[in-house]
Amino acid sequence: MLRMLIVIGVLATTFLWRDAVRATALPTYLWITAGVVGACCAAIFLIWAVRLYMSQSTGPVRASDLTDPSSPVGLELASEVADRLDAGHVLAHGHAYYCGMGLTRYGDAYIYSVVEDGEVITARSGEEFAKVVEVAGGKMFKSRAEFIEWLSRQTDSCLHGDGNQNLTLERLRLFASFSMNESTSEAF
Repeated sequence: MLRMLIVIGVLATTFLWRDAVRATALPTYLWITAGVVGACCAAIFLIWAVRLYMSQSTGPVRASDLTDPSSPVGLELASEVADRLDAGHVLAHGHAYYCGMGLTRYGDAYIYSVVEDGEVITARSGEEFAKVVEVAGGKMFKSRAEFIEWLSRQTDSCLHGDGNQNLTLERLRLFASFSMNESTSEAF
């Protein structure tokens, strides 16, 4: 595309030079040439801007994008996630307002619930937690075994939630991969 614009610019300038010299003086030719060059530069900039926008919106294909969304979490990863939760870590985005779904411990229970302002809504939230369970599909598990059994059967599709900042196998793997001494961050 760039080469085509350069060729058009050169041909137009050559054509205009011949006609401008015959019909008018040199200053008119220079104004016409500047207009053609400016138009070509504007077109090149627009092409660059569109390509930049498209590369950012589609992004590169990651290996995790190619994983089967119906693959279950599995017992091993579910157990590793439970270990991290047992150590006091929370799997949640940490920013203002709605943050998707997350995992935490509340007493002896394991909670899968909506995250608001970086905090997983738990049973201590009372009426709010009841709404989460009813509307967003939040869950409370009374034992580690019950939580691991449930999580091991989940898939990306099951954990999808409303599609906004949802839990994924990739996030679960990343969360489980950090050592017990490392703190969690918004990346989870």
